[in-house]
Amino acid sequence: MSALEDVYQYRLLIGKSASGAGLTIDEIDQLIELEARFGRQRVDLTGVVRGGKLNDTVTVAELAPGDVVCRSAPYAEPGDAVELVIEDEATCCSYRFKARVQWLREEHEGDDFVIGLELVGIPLMIHYGQKQTTEPLFTRIAA
Repeated sequence: MSALEDVYQYRLLIGKSASGAGLTIDEIDQLIELEARFGRQRVDLTGVVRGGKLNDTVTVAELAPGDVVCRSAPYAEPGDAVELVIEDEATCCSYRFKARVQWLREEHEGDDFVIGLELVGIPLMIHYGQKQTTEPLFTRIAA
């Protein structure tokens, strides 16, 4: 299981528990296992931060069960609500995390920043099927 999938599963279980729906014994075991083996991990993923005036590509540099660090990010005010979208082409899934900007610092001189996002709420995963081939299906059928 990838770090991205681990964070998604963890946030899903935490969200279910917080909603009052409760967890099954198997889900409690899964949550304990995730907490025991997963900490902050360095990653190199491409994501998109959306919300308000933001719709910018970022580099996800660190993943943890409760927060994310993004580099090459736009300016965002601490406290802003955003959505972090990460596409995993290997599994044909789109992971969407609700988040709140916790902190911001300048990455280097210029317009790029590093932002810390606190993950909140229940994430969403959209499985969009197999990758599209380079030519549309109707073109291959006509040939």
